[in-house]
This record gives sequence, C-alpha cells and structure tokens, in this order.
Amino acid sequence: MATTAAPNAPDKSSMPTKTVDASLWWEPFSALLSELENASVASVLPHSLEKKLKDNHMWFLHTIMQFKSPDKKSKEALDASCVKIGDHELNVQPDLKQTALKVSSILCLDEVQSYILAKRTLDHTNSAVNDLQQDIVNLVVIEYYIERQCLLKCTRQILMHALHYGSQPGSSVVLEEAHRLISDGLECKVLSIFEDLLSSNYPDQMDADLYVLWAEEILTEVNLILDIVFLVYYESFCTCDAKSWKQLSAFYEGIITGSYNFQKLTISPEAIHAVYHAKVQLLFILIEALNLEILLQMVHDNTAFRQGSIGFSELDIQQMDAKISIINTFEAKEAGPLILAWAVFLCLISSLPEKEDNNILMEIDHIGYVRQAFEVLSLEYFHAILQSDILKHSDGPVAGYRSVLRTFMSAFIASYEINLQFEDANLKLILDILCKIYRGEEALCIQFWDRDSFIDGPVRCLLGNLEGEFPFRTIELISLLSALCEGSWPSECVFNFLDKSVGLSTLLEIGNGSVVDPVSNIVETQFPLRVAGIEGLTIPAQSRGRVLRMIDEKCVLVRWECTESGVLVLLLHLAQDLHRQNTEELIIILDLFSRLVTFNTGVHYSLMDFGNFSPDEAISRGNLESYVRIHVIEIVCALLKSLSPSLNGVLMMSMGINILTKMMRCLPSHVALMAMKGNIFDVALTENPFGAGSNNLSSGSWLLSGRLAKMLLIDCEQSDCLMTLSVLDFTMNLLDTGLESDAVLALIVFSLQYVLVNHEYWKYKVKSARWKVTVKVLEVVKKCTRLISHSKRVGESIRDIMLSDSSIHSAIFRIVCTTAPSLEKLYVSRTFDMLDIEGLQLAISSGLDVLVSMLDACSKDSSGLPVFHQAILSSRTKPIPVLTAAISLMTYFRNAEIQMGATRLLSMLFAAYSFEGYNVCLGLEDKQVVTFQKTVCNIFNKQSPWTENLLLSTWKHLVSAAQNQPAFLNAVMMSKEYLSGQVLESNSEHQQSKFENGLMDSGDDSLLDEILQCLKDSEDIVHSKPDVYLFFLNFLRALWQGAPQFTKMLELLKISDKFWRQITIPVVLVAGTEGKLSENLTEKELQNTAYKYRFLSYVLDILGCEVFLQKKLMHAELVANKATKSLTNETEKRDSKLSKSESLSNLKEIISTWCKSSVLSDLIRACVSWEFDNSFLLRSRIAGALFAVSAMVKLRHGDCGSLSISLVERIVMLSQKLCKLPAFSELSTQYKARGYSEGPQVENLILSDLYYLIQGELEGRLIENKPFKELLQFMVESTFLTGYENRRDDNILADVNSIFLYDNVRLRADLGLELWELSRWKESKEAAESMLLYLQDANTKMLCSNAKLSALRGLVTLLHMREHSSTDAEALTGLKISDGVVSSCIDHVCQCLHNTIKLLAPVPNADEHLLNILTAQAELLLILVRSSSNNSSQTARVLIVKTCGYGLKVLCSCSPSLDTGTATKLLLMLIHSLIELSSPDLNAGAGSGGNPDEYSLEASNSTLGLLPVLCSCIQHPDYCTLSLAAIDSILKGFSMPDSWFPVLQKHMPLQHVVQKLQDISLSGTVVVILKFLLNLARIRQGAEMLLNASILASLKVLLSDFSEAESLSVIQCEKILSPSEKTDNPQPIWGLGIAVLTAIIQSLGDSAASTSVVDYVMTCILVEKAPLVSYYLSAPDFPNKGHENKRAHSLKSNVSLSELKETQYTLTLICVLARHCNSWKKILRGMDSPLREKCIHFLAFISRGTQHLGESPKGVAPPLLCYPVLKEEFELYKKPSFINSRNGWFALSALSCTLNPKFAPLSSRTALAVRDQSNDNADVATHSHLSDVIAIDIYRIVFLLLKFLCLQAESAARKAEEVGFVDLVHFPELPMPEILHGLQDQGIAITTEVCEANKSKQLAPELQEVCLLLLQITVMALYLELCVIQICGIRPVLGHVETFSRELRLLIRATDGHVFLKEPLKTLNRIVSFVYPELVQQEALF
Repeated sequence: MATTAAPNAPDKSSMPTKTVDASLWWEPFSALLSELENASVASVLPHSLEKKLKDNHMWFLHTIMQFKSPDKKSKEALDASCVKIGDHELNVQPDLKQTALKVSSILCLDEVQSYILAKRTLDHTNSAVNDLQQDIVNLVVIEYYIERQCLLKCTRQILMHALHYGSQPGSSVVLEEAHRLISDGLECKVLSIFEDLLSSNYPDQMDADLYVLWAEEILTEVNLILDIVFLVYYESFCTCDAKSWKQLSAFYEGIITGSYNFQKLTISPEAIHAVYHAKVQLLFILIEALNLEILLQMVHDNTAFRQGSIGFSELDIQQMDAKISIINTFEAKEAGPLILAWAVFLCLISSLPEKEDNNILMEIDHIGYVRQAFEVLSLEYFHAILQSDILKHSDGPVAGYRSVLRTFMSAFIASYEINLQFEDANLKLILDILCKIYRGEEALCIQFWDRDSFIDGPVRCLLGNLEGEFPFRTIELISLLSALCEGSWPSECVFNFLDKSVGLSTLLEIGNGSVVDPVSNIVETQFPLRVAGIEGLTIPAQSRGRVLRMIDEKCVLVRWECTESGVLVLLLHLAQDLHRQNTEELIIILDLFSRLVTFNTGVHYSLMDFGNFSPDEAISRGNLESYVRIHVIEIVCALLKSLSPSLNGVLMMSMGINILTKMMRCLPSHVALMAMKGNIFDVALTENPFGAGSNNLSSGSWLLSGRLAKMLLIDCEQSDCLMTLSVLDFTMNLLDTGLESDAVLALIVFSLQYVLVNHEYWKYKVKSARWKVTVKVLEVVKKCTRLISHSKRVGESIRDIMLSDSSIHSAIFRIVCTTAPSLEKLYVSRTFDMLDIEGLQLAISSGLDVLVSMLDACSKDSSGLPVFHQAILSSRTKPIPVLTAAISLMTYFRNAEIQMGATRLLSMLFAAYSFEGYNVCLGLEDKQVVTFQKTVCNIFNKQSPWTENLLLSTWKHLVSAAQNQPAFLNAVMMSKEYLSGQVLESNSEHQQSKFENGLMDSGDDSLLDEILQCLKDSEDIVHSKPDVYLFFLNFLRALWQGAPQFTKMLELLKISDKFWRQITIPVVLVAGTEGKLSENLTEKELQNTAYKYRFLSYVLDILGCEVFLQKKLMHAELVANKATKSLTNETEKRDSKLSKSESLSNLKEIISTWCKSSVLSDLIRACVSWEFDNSFLLRSRIAGALFAVSAMVKLRHGDCGSLSISLVERIVMLSQKLCKLPAFSELSTQYKARGYSEGPQVENLILSDLYYLIQGELEGRLIENKPFKELLQFMVESTFLTGYENRRDDNILADVNSIFLYDNVRLRADLGLELWELSRWKESKEAAESMLLYLQDANTKMLCSNAKLSALRGLVTLLHMREHSSTDAEALTGLKISDGVVSSCIDHVCQCLHNTIKLLAPVPNADEHLLNILTAQAELLLILVRSSSNNSSQTARVLIVKTCGYGLKVLCSCSPSLDTGTATKLLLMLIHSLIELSSPDLNAGAGSGGNPDEYSLEASNSTLGLLPVLCSCIQHPDYCTLSLAAIDSILKGFSMPDSWFPVLQKHMPLQHVVQKLQDISLSGTVVVILKFLLNLARIRQGAEMLLNASILASLKVLLSDFSEAESLSVIQCEKILSPSEKTDNPQPIWGLGIAVLTAIIQSLGDSAASTSVVDYVMTCILVEKAPLVSYYLSAPDFPNKGHENKRAHSLKSNVSLSELKETQYTLTLICVLARHCNSWKKILRGMDSPLREKCIHFLAFISRGTQHLGESPKGVAPPLLCYPVLKEEFELYKKPSFINSRNGWFALSALSCTLNPKFAPLSSRTALAVRDQSNDNADVATHSHLSDVIAIDIYRIVFLLLKFLCLQAESAARKAEEVGFVDLVHFPELPMPEILHGLQDQGIAITTEVCEANKSKQLAPELQEVCLLLLQITVMALYLELCVIQICGIRPVLGHVETFSRELRLLIRATDGHVFLKEPLKTLNRIVSFVYPELVQQEALF
C-alpha cells in the first residue's frame, strides 16, 4: 500500500529518490490472516489469496527473521523525500521519520520497516503525528508485535489448512505451499528462532514501561512457534528424527529447570500462563514425536520392530533413553509426564513380536519409569492440563493436542491393561482424563465409534467393562458416554448403545434364594429380584447371570442375562431420584440427555416414544412390575419445579432447560404447552399492570417467583452462567413457537427488565461469561422486536415495554455508547484480556443491531414519539450520545460487524433526526467529520480489509445521508479545497483531466475520488459485483433527487466527458437484449435480470432528474435576463450557454444517439414487455392450499410435529372454516350416501381426496367436481399465507435481494421442515417443499417483475419530462420521440397492455402489482399517443380503442378493495386523446355520405362500443369528468347523431349527470358536463331528454351564484398577478350554461314546449341575472391621456379571451330569445331599452377603435388589454399571425395582446415566449395567432350585437306595417350612423386587404370564414343605417359616401376571382342599393 504524498510536498519529479532492498516491504499480515481464517477449506481459494500466498513465501518461511536489524543504508534512505522499495514508494514525512528512527532504536528494527509501521499506525487510527504525540511510539511498538504474530499465525494457518487436504501435493495451493515450506527447511528455521527466543534479553533502548509488553509478546511468539513445530510433526508432515527429539527434550528440560532466560519473563499473570502453555506445547510435541499411534498399529497388526516405521533405530532409542534417564523427577516434577510417555513407548516396543531381536531394548526398565512418573503424579499433571484454559481458549491446533493425549492414554491403557479391577483413585482419574479428552472433540468421538479405529480400541474395551456393571456403576459409564456423544453420529451411537446393548448388573446376596455354580460362576435367582435404586424394575425369577466379581464374602456383583433399555433405566432413575435427590447421578444423567438432544435431533423423537407404549406392552416387557407411565417432558418439568436455589440446583436447571429447549425445536406445540403447564418458573398471577386483558391474555398478569432470580445469581457467582444462557435460549425458542400466554410474557419481561437491566452489576466467577450473557440477552431483545410485527397480542405488550422503559434503554446505551479509541485502548490495557475484548465487541455489535430493530419498530408506532425515540436522539444520553458513538464505531476497523451495525444505525438515526428537523452536522466537530470521511474512503479502498457487506452498508448509509442529512453528506463528500473556497472551475481542462482520471488535487482522500473510480470501473463492477453497483447507482440517484442541495458536488462529478457515457451503461445493456424473457430461466438468471432492470431504473431516474434540473436552471437564467434582450438575442444566449456545458452536450449527444438509433425503441420494448403472467402467484397459493390440506389431516390425528404453535392455530382455524362450508357439507352427504360412516372418518376421507385433487390441479389436471372446486377456491382465497407476506418499499430498501413477496425464511422456521425426515410428517414433506419452491419461484419472479416495473416507471418519468415541454427538452438533452419510434412501438405497447389486462381479467381480487404494471404501460402508451404527429395508423388507433375499452370493462369489474383509480383515469385519458385524433376517421365511417373504407367502419364501431362502458364510469366521482370528456369527444366525431343517440339514451345516467351541475365546488367537472350537455342539446331528442332530466332547474341553481362582482367565468387581471392563483384556469361556466339553454331553445324550434322554456329562460337569465348580462355587454373605456384614471382604466380594459367567449354566448342567447317577440315584450317590459343601449355602447367602442388607432400618439396604451393566461393561449401567442391584417381590430389586438410583465416570471412557458417589449420598440405591434383570435372574437361579438339590433328593428318595422305608422316613442334605439360607418369601414378594409394579399391563390378556410363574417357585419351595419335614415330622416353624409364608394371599389376589385364571396357580394349590392341608391346607379359597382 503506497502512501500518498504529504500536503504541499514538492513536485515528484524534483524529489531525490533512494532505493532500498525490496524484501523490506510487506503487505499487512493482519489482513492476510483474516482472509486465511475466513477461507473455507471445502472450496477453492480466491485467486487473489493464492497469489498472496505465493508472493509471501519467504515471509512464511523465515517468519519473524524477515524483520531486519537497523541498517545504515535504510537510515540514509529516509533522508530522501521519496524511498522506493521494489514496486512501492514512500513519501517521507519529517515528523513521521523521527518517530520511525526512535522506534528503530527501541525494537532494533530496520529504519525503513520502522517507517512503514509508523505510517500504517497513523492510517489505522485515522490520525496525524501531532494528534498522537504521546502515544505514537507505544502504538507503533504494538503494531510491530501484531504484525510479527499475524505473520506467525499465517504460517500456522497454512499448515492447519493443509491438514484438511490429501497428502498428495497439487490438490490445493495451500497444501503446495505447506509442502514447499517443509521442503525449504521450515522445521530448522522455526527451531532456530525458538532457541533464540529462549535466550532473549530485554532491549537496551526500550523504556521500562514497555518491559511487560515486550515479555508478553515474546512469550506469545514462543507459543505460536511451538504451534508451528507441532503442526510440522503432526500428521507426518515432517518426521522428527532422534536428533531433533533430543534437541526438543533438551529445550524442555532447560525450561522446566530454569536454565534459560525464558523463566525470567514470568513477570505478569499473562506471562506465567504463556510459559506454562509453552511447557505443555513442548510436552505434546515430544509425545507426538514418539509415534505412539504407529506403535499401537504395529501391536494391533503384530508387526515386528524391524518391520515397522517408527522413525527411530535401536541406537536412537538407547541415546534417547540415556537422555531421559538422567532427568531427576524430584527436582523437576514437570518431567514426570514425559517419563510416563517414554515408559509407554518402551512398553509398546517390548510388546512387539520377535523380542529376541530387541534384547537391548528389552533390558530397559520401563516399569521403573512408570513408578517414577506416578511418584510425581504425572496423571494429575495431564488432568490439570485438561482442566486449564490452555485447551479451551487457544486458537491453535487444540484438536491435535487432544488427539495426541488421546493416543497416549489409549497406549497407556493398552500397555498396562487398565480395567475395572483397579479400585483406586487412578481408575477414576483415568476415566476423568478420558472424559475431558473426548468432550468437545467431535472428530475424536467419531473415531472412537468407528470400529476400524485401532487407536481407540483399549478405551472401547474399558467402556465395555463399565457397561457390564450397569446400573450398578452408573456414574462412570454415563460420564464417559456423555463425553463420547459429541456430534450427531456419536450421539446416535451412544443412544443406540444405551437403548439396545445394555444389560442389568446388580448386587446379589449369596444364599438368599439363589443357586451359584462355583465352577462357571453362573448364578440363578429363584425369586424376582428388585433392581436397587429403581422402583418397579425387577430381575424376573429363574433368571441366570454371571458373577463379575466378589464384593465381600456374602455379596457378589452379577450380570444378568435379561436386558433392558439403558435409556428406560435412566429415565426411571431420573423420575425416582426427584424425591431422593441423588444429586450426583441426577446431574450426570441430565448432562447425558442434554448433550444427546443437543447433538442429535433424532434422539428427541426416540425419547418421546418411550411414553407411547400401552400398559400391556409395558408389563409384557418382563422387567417392569406394573405399568409405569414415562414422559420425558413431564419428568424434566417436575425435576425443574423441585429444584432449590443451590449450585447443584443451578447445574440441573441449566441442563433441564437445555433439554426442553432442544426438544421444543422438534415438538414446539407439545413441549411448549407442557413446559408452561408445568410452571417450571413459578409464574404467579397478580393484577395486570399493562392491561393485557385487552389482547386476549388473562385479566390477571404475572410475576416470576424469586427462585429464578436467586438461581441466576448463584449461576453467575459460582458457575459459568450456563443456566442464565439456557433460560435466555429457552425464552427465544419459546417466542419462536408463537405461544402467547401469561407465562411467556412473564418470561419476556423477566429477561428484559431484570436480566438485561441488572446483569452488568452481577458478580461473575468467569469474567468472560458476562459478555456471553450480554450477547444472549440482546438476542432476546432482537427476537422481541421481530415479534412486535408478527404477534398481535404479546407483541403489543412487548412494544410498550421496549419503547417506554427507560431502564432498558439505558442498559443498551451503556453497552453501545462507546468510541473506537476507547476500544483501541483495551488492547494495551492490563485489565482486559482478549476474551473480554472479543466479548465486548460481540455485545456492541448485537447492541447496535438491537437499536436498529427498535428504531424500525419505533418508526412504525403511530401513537406518537415514544420514550425510546426521544432517548436515542437526545444529546444528553449517557455515557455519550448515540450519534457520536455510532459515528466513532464506524471507524473501528478491527471489527467489520461493529462497523456494519454502526453504519445501519447511522442510517436510521439520520432518518429520525430528519423527521425531527435536526441537522446532524451542527452537532459534530470538524475532526469527527474528517475522521468519518477517511473511514469511508478506507472502506471503499480496495486494499482496505473490508467485507462486501460492510461496503454495501456504507453505500446504504450514504443514501440515507443524501436523503435525510444533506449538510452532513456535503461535509464528508467534499475535499478541504472545496471547504476552503478553492472551487474547481468546470471549464478548466486541467481540472477536467484530473477528474477523468478519478483524482482530485488534494493530499487528503476524497469520497468524490472513490465515486469517480467506481464510475471508471463501471463496466467491470456491473458484472462482477452487481449488488455493489446497485447501491452505487442508488446513491447517485439520491444525489440527483436532492440536486439543489448538492449542486457543486454534481458539477464536480459531471466534469468528466465520460461521466454520462459511464453512467448510462445499463441503458445499452438492457436495450441490447430481448425484452421478453424465457419462462425457463434459472433463479440466478432471474436475479441477474432483476439487477439489470434495477440498474436501468436508477439511471433513468437520474436522467429524468437531470433534465428537470437543466430546465429549471435554464428557466432561471432566462427570467433573470428577459427584460434586457430580445427573443432572438435571448435564444442565442441560451444556445451559447448550453454550448459551454460540456457535460450537458455529452448527455445530449448520448440521448440523441439513442433517439436516432434503435436504442430508445428497444428500451421501450424491453421495459414494457411482461413475461410473467399471474399464474405463478396462483400456483403458489394452490401449493399453499395443498400443504394446508395435508397438514389438516395430520393435525386431526393430534400430531402437531415440528410446526410452530402459531402455524398450528392458523391451520386449525382454516380447517374449521373449511368444514363449515356448504360444499363440504354437500360432499359429506354424498360420501355418507355411498356407505361411509359419519364423523371424522368422512371428513378425513374428504380431505384426503381434496389433497390428491389439488395435487392434480397443480400438475395441470383441472378439478371437475364442483364442490371440490369450491373448496379449492376457498383455500386459494384464504389468508393462510397472508401472515407470511412481506411487502417492502423499494425506496427504503434498494437491495434487489430484499424485495420479496413471501417470507420463506420465517415460514420454513415455523414448519421446522428439516426435522420432518425424523418424524411421522415425513410423507407430507413433499407438499411442504413443493409449497416453498413455488413461493420462492413467486418471490424470484416478483423480484424481477418489480425491477422491470421500476425501470418502466423511470422511462415514463423521463419521457414525461419531454412531454411537458418537448421543445425545451429536445433543445436541452436531445430527447425526441420521433414518429418512427412511435410507429414502431405503439402497437407493441398496446399489445403488452392488452396482455396485462387479460391477466387481470380472470382474477376477482387481482394483485396490486399487476395493476401497477397496467398503470405504467397505459401511461407510456398515453405518452406515445400524445407524441404522435396525427399520422399514426388507423389500425393502431383501432387497436388502442379496443384495448382501452376492454381494460375499462375489466377494471370496473374488479373488487372494490383494489384501487383501480389511476389505471382507469389513464385509460380514459387515452381514449379522450385518441378520439380527438381520430374524429375525421370516425366521421368518415359513420355514414356521413361518403364511402367509408373498412378501417373507418371498424374505427367507428369500436368507438361507439366504448359508449356503454364510458357511461358506466360516469357514476364514479373520480371518473365522471374524464368519461364525459371522452363521450363528448366521441359525439363530436360523428356528424350523424343517429349513430350514437340510441346508445346514450339506453346507458347514459343523465339524471345523475344533471344533478352534478348543482355542486359548484366541482367547477372542472361542471365545465365538462356543460360541454357534453351542449352537444346533446343540439339535437331535438337530446333537448327533450335534458328537459325530462330537469336541466332548467339544475342550471338555475348553477347560475344562481353568479353576480357582476364575482364571476367564475374569468380570472381578473389582479387575480392573475397573485402567485398563489397563478395556476388557476378560468372556467367558462356562465357562458357554457347560457350556450346549453340556447341550444335547447333552438333544438325545440316551434314545439309546444318551446314557449314555456323561452319564458323560463327569459325570467331566469335576462330578468333575474340582468346585472350579470349587463356586465358582459359593458364596453371598456378608452384610455385617457392623463394618469389620474389609470387604475380605473386598468380594471375595466383588462379582459381575457374567455370573457370574450362569455360575451358571445350571452349575445347568442339574447338573439335567440329576441325572436320570440310575444314573450320578449311580456317578460322584458321596460328592460329591453337598457339592453339595447348596452349593445349600442359596445358597438361604439368597437367602431371607434380604428379612429383611436389612427389618432393615438406613440406610447399611448391600447384601448383593450388581453394577456394570455392559459397554456393554450401562450401556445397561440408564440404562433405567427394567420390573417396578417393591419386594419381594424386585427391591428389593435396586436397592441392589446401582450405578455403581462408581472405575470411572465411566474410561468416557464411565459418566460420561454418572451416577445420584444423594450422601450425602444414600444410602438411596434407584434401580430400573433392569439391576436388574430382575439380580433375575430371581437368581430363575432359585433356580428351578434348587430344581429340583435336588427331583430329589434325588424320587429318594430313589422309592427309599423301592421298599424300603418311608425311609433317613434317605442321604436327601439339604434346606433348613430358614425358608429355604423366605422364598422362598415373595418369590414370592407379588412376583407379587401385579405383578398388582395391572396389574389393569386385560394383563400384558406379560416380566411374565408373571416371574410364572410366581416361582409355580414357590413351588410347588417348598412341595414341599421337604412333604418336610421328612414326613421330619423337623416341624409347620408357626402364625405362618407365618397369614402365608402372608394373602399367599395377596392373591395370589388380585390374579391374578383374569389367565388365563395359571390353571394355575399350580391347581398351587399342589394342593401347598398337601398342605402345609397345613387351610388349604385352612378358607379355601377356591381
């Protein structure tokens, strides 16, 4: 690991560099050791690890000798700025150099190696030299010894790994390395090192305070070297010759006699222990080197000495014996064991055949050696070794040492024929040694029970002797069997040995009714003989036996020929000793059963079977006097109930609870219920303080007696806490069963509120046991937190206790709230050993997990913030705040589990602090932030010792920080350069190149470097580590989602021109594959696919956020500069700005490439395709039903098996419901009719048949029988699997593997499936495994489907960015959906949508996920439809219409519980959008008179087919608006109402629709309803339908709220300027209501109903709403030249396009009503005159407009202001003029129609449409499409005004004709000629201009319409002028006549050739001839 340069270091090229020996460099062996220890011997080593083994061979061989002595060259090298060591370089820091030199002198270590150690120490502690000024030397010394010891451990680990492989080289890299080390002389080198260490002297330069440390570290290295020596000789890696053996024996003699300096190192308890350990190691090495195993085999095979291969010659043995013989055991008693081993060695040699060849060896007195060894208590020495901690807590080859001792004891027993005749303490000692050897070593136990193992033969003979005296000698036999049952197979052998092979041995008094044969020693009893100590067990009369031995003159020990199961004897013994309290036997028997049930599950069931035989069967066994009921659980419970608080009681309680715990795992229901019934913990009912009665627990609550608490204290103070651990383990297993009772809750409360809170204050006999208790009780807490969500009754109480009890919180905080430096100090503390440190670390790791679980439970608590939430967030938490502890513990690299726990806790804390609105960064010091930053960098660094899980947890934490604590993330992400203001410029090529290489210009690590490096390695990571890449992308997505807070960070990331290309790799990855997946993909392939689409989802989200961000940035820039530049200049500025952004241009290039190539279309196809139908969910439910039925049959027979209690209750409840179904009753009747008996037999038969039918259904054979089909349907729809559903939010948990549908892990645990092979549930295992397989298949496919859905949603979101502002999005990013993409994808998307709907159709309670898929597909289809340029194929439109109609029908039929709202709305929007595009085709196919083609007819029919389902959607309040809009669009598309009216008449809920008009709060809906009613009212049948539906009353209510001051028809200018109202749309309710009334009246014509309707409308509108009518007919005032009335003018002259429409609707109604003269006169008596005056004033305003235009000076405001308000108006404003007229109101509207300068900044659309409004160009009008529309609307108003006045004049003229005179008093008011002349001039001038401009071509339809309108206005103006002339007698003004004549000529000339004006001009000629007859006659104009 090369170190980085120091800050401000000179350029590297100018540094003088020194080169030293490459062998001085080494990679940290601590990391290599971790890899070796974690490597599995059963799998191939990673290639990286294999390479490290080969590269470090010399270090493994020479070990600590590779650390060199100080060297002058190395010291001089440190004077340079840079030191090169092979391929590595060191940038020397002056401060660190001084530290290295000091360390070098202290440790006598090479200076360069000292510098490497010092640098790594600083890196490890994330500190600088100044920060550790006081401790730096000590820390480096410790680091040095750690490296030495890790190196030795690596060599040891290689040899230990090699033991697991075959003896042939080449089978493993580790084995090859081990053989290479041996062949290169490892033996000699380590022995040489060992000899040097034995003579070690204290370094002269070392401070006195380091002496103890030095001594202990030297002794630790001695222990490690001796482990290596042992492994070299063990398993014949290397044969120890006589020379080496004598050298080792000399070492041993020197050590035990104190000849070496070695003894002087015993200056601390740890050193004393290490010296003792070294002696034991050396002793075992010497014994192993004697090859006793080979000698035993030679004795077994009867092989002669010369034919064997023990490795020693006779001469060697003589020399070795000479060495041994001179040892004085009285001076060195520790030599006794070696002498005893030597005696055994000689004895075995003397036992070999052909002894005459070994006369010299036979003369050696081995018996004397034995006697000598026994005098110094050699066996006691071996016993002491086994009792010590050496073979318990060592990490060395303990199994090898035990194996050596086992071989020695076996050889000793064989050599001296040890048997039961030894009635002294030595026999008991030998048995005790054997028990301690075998206990805990499964491999040795397996060898023992292997009959081919000759080594264990002598011990097996001894066991046979013990078995022969059972049950007389129970304790010895059971003790040895208990030791020999380690492991599954050995425990099975022990159980079988006891159950099948044990006879009965009892004492017999001679002559007491018995006959003894003195020759054969056979005895026969004449009477039944009771077995002593076991009541009810007898030896039957006439039984024969063999006398084993004489006890005394009258008593013998007899082995009877009758046998009995030893297990039964022990159970009887156990049950009867409850009263006699034979403690020693009870403890031994309980220990045996406890170990049996621990190691072998099958024993559980065998033990339970002892209580299953009948009384007759029991008595027939012969040995039982009467029936004795034996129930293991009852026996154990009774025993536990009777125990008193004592040490023996504690031991028995521990074993008994362990038995219950293990058996509970196999038989949860049976054991848990019996244990609670037995009340083993003395639960007493009291008043319930928690009100538990509310959740079905007893109304009284519970307290545990003080007995349990007392026993726990005794357990800790006098034992090793096994009982405490057993009680806690029992509690956890009890929780797993799902049992909910007072006793369970009592035990939970006891564990939490007593054990957890108080255990740290207890006194412990074994110090490390404290941490075991802590870890175990924390596991109980974790189990309880999981139970909160699974248990409805107990979970509620647990949640209240855990989240509200501050004592529990404080206990957990005291465990967790520490810091990494505090943990580091423990390694140099004299009061903490490694067991304590490891225990504390485990406790902290568990505590962190507990806090995470509790925070998760707290976040789901809806009752408010509990006490726990406040406590964990408090800054006053003791001993330190939790946040501080978590951040510090994340830096603790010694333990990855603690780091992961701290990381997860930080993520949860950040979310909690964010909820509280707290900024974490405010509570942290800068040093903490920097340390955290370095820690994360180290975790991401490839050479740091992190695990992948830690890396994933870190990415998750960064995501949480980005989402919840952005300030904190900014602080840790950015480098010091950024924090100090030295911001990198994005346009700097130098900086850009640095970012391209993934480096920042800083001496410190930066997280940005790591992110850039991840981007650089994306192509590799995406395949090799998809989970890491997933979290990396999730982090980037979080940054982009919070873009405003990470602006600078995102700029730095995007500097590289490769950024977008690297981040969009998943897009190409998905686009390059087929969209539709195969159904036969494996689970792994499906997971990879899920990863791929999840990658795509995150990338598309990032792109969507980037597009949105760029649009907002561009908008902000444009708004800031909009007032100073023209539109052209602004566009140029925008383009130049965009061109400066290299990142954006790169993104634009990439996306443009996608759009131009097939990537985008491939992406759409891949995301929208769905390969999984709903069948996998249905199959999983059927599989669940299959298992449930099979379980019902079992449970009905009373066999609950290993099922949890909660699962049993669920199945029993389901069974009860099933049996109550009518279909089940029907089947029962049918079966009874066939002769089957009633009751359970029929029910079981039905269930059995149902099982096989469901099995057939699962295999594809459908059930035909209706009742059985109904039963299956009930099972499928049942909630059996609901409790195991596990739906998770993708946004919280981004891990692709964590998103699943069913919690298979918890279900499998509740099933206990691994135990079914051993129980009667074996035949049902297939059904259970099938269910789990189907559920896992559902999980995997749902996983893939979820990922694909996320990708589809991301794609939809990105395309939405384009849809909202397609021009801007395309300009920014190149995102354009071309017509080719639309045409190629729209059919495919539609087909996929149709397929999804088909999947949804047959499922009444459809899955929500399927609905989400449908919604996303519909949304994508909607985007494509809207993106099409009205040229999509007719076939595609028909397909979409049919699909949407089908979808609406299916969605309407779905269950009300399923939220189909969004999907339904999208389909309705699709229909509406498509119908608008298809209107011409519909009209063509609806019989409009043409010859429709086949596609037109199909389009028409499919569209009409939508009407019924659309009508059904109307009644839903959420769909009413969209449905009516779609129906309205359909109606507009058909010119012939006969095609659609019958359908509406049948299906339309018109009454419901009309009633909705009365709810004015639904203004948007009301507008749509009115538009629909308007279309319906235009035909007579529709008008009649509306009248029948009370339309008049509803409209009256609707319009009753309108007044002049408050109108919903327009948004006034002042309201528009309010930011809070800027998004409101004007709703023309008044105008549409008026239009509906107008249409009804017109449709009714002269019918009878017409008069009443007219009268009603006149009264309601013209009379009652006269002020509002007057308001719409009021003309604005012309602006004054002064400014005093500016405000008033603004209010009157500001109008909207909607208001002009409203005025048109009002005038149209007036015109229609005016035709009904009688009603008009009757109802509007006296009101018509003001109405006419309003109309005349309005005409005057419009007429004078042209004069105002011509007279107004520069800069005067226009007479009318009409700002664009709606989106559509802005779009029209941006379009050019289509009339292109500079006359009349077309000129004025150009001045009037401008952007409101106050409103423009509030809308991006406004800002983008900024027009030229600078002061220099204020007089220049901008003509637009919108200004033309405004002018046309004004002229339409003029037309209606003139029409109304003409009707009034016509009516008056008719009356004058009738009466014969003109009544001038009552004649209607008419406009003055000047007003009419102005209108005539405008009409003629505009028509002339338009026709003249288009003289050579045919006018467009819209231009023709305008010309016709203007000519009609001119004609009506002339008509009214004629009236005025005739009534008032006024003659035409001569000047006007001339002007009119001139303009008329121009008109006639201009219209020449325009045929469509032929008739209008004739009409004009006619009226002109009446008004100006002389003009026509003179000029002959026409």
